[in-house]
Amino acid sequence: MISRLARTAALPLALLLLTACNGGDGKDASPGARPTRHPVFDQALDRQVFLALRETQRAGSASFTQTLSFGSAKGTAVQTLSGELDFAKGAGEAAVKWQVPEKHSAEVRKALLGSTPGRASGTASAGFVVDRQRIHYRAASSGYRLRYDSADILAAGDGSDPIGHLRGSESPIGGLLLEGMGSADAEARQNGPAGSRTYRAEMPFSTGWTMFPADLRKELAAEMGTSALRTGFPLTVSVDRRGRITHGRADMSRLLRKSGVLADVTSLTMDLTLSGFGSSKPAAAPTGNVRRVAEAVMPMRDVRSGGCVDFDSGRRAAHVVVDVPCSGPYDARVFAQIPLRPGATKAETQERADIACMIARDMVAPARMPKSPEIWAWWTPAGMSGPGGKDLVTCYVTTKRGDS
Repeated sequence: MISRLARTAALPLALLLLTACNGGDGKDASPGARPTRHPVFDQALDRQVFLALRETQRAGSASFTQTLSFGSAKGTAVQTLSGELDFAKGAGEAAVKWQVPEKHSAEVRKALLGSTPGRASGTASAGFVVDRQRIHYRAASSGYRLRYDSADILAAGDGSDPIGHLRGSESPIGGLLLEGMGSADAEARQNGPAGSRTYRAEMPFSTGWTMFPADLRKELAAEMGTSALRTGFPLTVSVDRRGRITHGRADMSRLLRKSGVLADVTSLTMDLTLSGFGSSKPAAAPTGNVRRVAEAVMPMRDVRSGGCVDFDSGRRAAHVVVDVPCSGPYDARVFAQIPLRPGATKAETQERADIACMIARDMVAPARMPKSPEIWAWWTPAGMSGPGGKDLVTCYVTTKRGDS
């Protein structure tokens, strides 16, 4: 027989045991109530990576760092992308930086960084701010930002890599591994410290393929055939006890081929780390010198004679430049636009263009030519010049920044 005092003392212990069985949050503690189900861990295994992505997005915001590594005996080329994500507002801020070992050729740098009308490769560092209506892009060498509105982003879809690649679907910032996690199927799960979990999963080939800029994809797997679609990319995903993604790693080496510019590259991996859930905040809309793309960005063929340009528009497209004042630093100056019919071959056309620009150079006033000019000729067929256009060669000289 138990005394009244003993029964009273035993009651809190019973409640404690019931609470412990219910996850420790005190909810649904009434007799017969169902235990609270975890939004990720208590669901079907194959859906848990997808559900972890949704829990990550429900956190509202996060900080991230992602590295894309092209391994080679000549050294590993690495793109580092870092910044802040606001899932609720569809906004993000990021900085991108490339490190390409000196042993790699100019062709490899061009494949990885993109190309310009007067350099072997595009810029190695830049920053951008993204929201649902626009993208603000800034090259590291520029004192201004370019504002791409929705109409500009759609117009950039010209077969080269559009600026829209910087915008994602699962994440405000494009090209992140989060894009691939949305369609990944978990195959195994392992418990970790502090209630965390680590998953082994497979990311579909078609999803991983689209995470790279269009021009870079041309140097990777030749085509996305039926056999390629059947096998995805190995993926590991770590989540915290609340089911939010903290790290992901994908081995995408099967995109590499044994021929072409990137033939020396033997491994391709993508690593993403997330932190600061709910507390990270991307920068607000940029202020200062912001230029509208509709007014500032144009094909090289449309730059007026005597005009000056920057090469980095953010689009990885060699024929697109930014119109800038000649009173400040610039990358190139156009000194002539000459109608010119094509030759019988591409090489003959380029030879004619080079000769035309050399002759035009001798007719230009010395005051309009920078020190030690390097002459370039950019030939454009009539079909790319719009209605009534002509076959045209644009003659220009490149300069070092500040040497105008």
